[in-house]
Amino acid sequence: MTHVGNVRDHNEDAYVADADEGVFVVCDGMGGHAAGEVASALGVRITQEHWMSAATQRAAADWAAASTLEARRTLLTAVKAGVMAAHRAICDQATEDPTKRGMGTTFTGLVVAGGDAIIAHAGDSRAYLVRGGIAMQLTEDHTLLARLLAAGLPMAEGQDIHRWKGVITNALGFGDDTKVITFIVPLSDGDKLLLCSDGVSEYVGEAEVGQVLASQLSPARAAQRLVELALERGGEDNATALVIKVIEAGESQVPAAQRQRDDEILGLCPLLEDLSPQQRLRALRIATNRDFVAGDVLPEAAMGSRVAWILMDGAVVIGGQTEDTGTLLYPEALLGQGPPRKADALAVAVAEVRAKAIRADDFLELAGEDPDLAEPMYAALAKLIGKALAG
Repeated sequence: MTHVGNVRDHNEDAYVADADEGVFVVCDGMGGHAAGEVASALGVRITQEHWMSAATQRAAADWAAASTLEARRTLLTAVKAGVMAAHRAICDQATEDPTKRGMGTTFTGLVVAGGDAIIAHAGDSRAYLVRGGIAMQLTEDHTLLARLLAAGLPMAEGQDIHRWKGVITNALGFGDDTKVITFIVPLSDGDKLLLCSDGVSEYVGEAEVGQVLASQLSPARAAQRLVELALERGGEDNATALVIKVIEAGESQVPAAQRQRDDEILGLCPLLEDLSPQQRLRALRIATNRDFVAGDVLPEAAMGSRVAWILMDGAVVIGGQTEDTGTLLYPEALLGQGPPRKADALAVAVAEVRAKAIRADDFLELAGEDPDLAEPMYAALAKLIGKALAG
């Protein structure tokens, strides 16, 4: 459902909901009368065309069939390319037409691939996952307020909060500085997802999103109720809510029970323990699974890069000590500095081991794309390496 709101005279939000193709998008345009509408419409239309193309759908099918590193890279690249094509179209039109100069749009969307949702995000529209009646915000707002809070600056409630919240730091149409964040969310039967503009999230908190989506059996009715609440509480902006219900999740390489256990282990990993659940989802888009048997050496260099490993199952011996689940092996490898480890300083599997590999090249790219992740992860690495040197 989308509504112009109680104050505005036109609606600059746009959306697409195509359950057959597994394509869902919400855009919130900006840039003055007509221009914001043009930007959001371009964001939706161009991205939908790219995401429904044979190349992207083939990449989604390949990922569903085999969750390999190459399949993941190809799919995330295709998803991001579709959004960036919309970004370039908005920039081009703003250059050609002086009346539309400065227009842009937030973007939050997803493509379904097997049992996963591939999220793409730029701006302060939001995506939520509701599972078991509990809502979790999947995206982070690209606003000055969010950056100030992430930096640990104290912010009192009041006018300052409202002012900084309205300063968008990233969106489509923002020229060379635009960044599109992509990550993968595993789905389960009965999950519900919400994509919404800030005209909804401004008035309906995370906990209430979970309550509304859990209490309304119909996705359409849930979307309607969220917009109604926004209007009842002020409705000073356009309000759009797109609710998706997962009737039956597609085939997935990882069973739901294992995903839950993996989430618990990853929350204990020193590299990730200070991240929020949604930040961990974003960070782990660069991780890939690999299995080892007893006696195998976990290499420090693999897949064309230096590599760190998160132990998910089993145990290894390294430096005469046994390490088990949640351990991060070779943290210094992620910085790509210093000489490689000698053979006697590598980890050896004690029995069957399942681990997640993080390539240094991918880690560097992630840090450049997502500074909100980079700061806590680099701080964690500094602590780990400092502890190792002191020991």
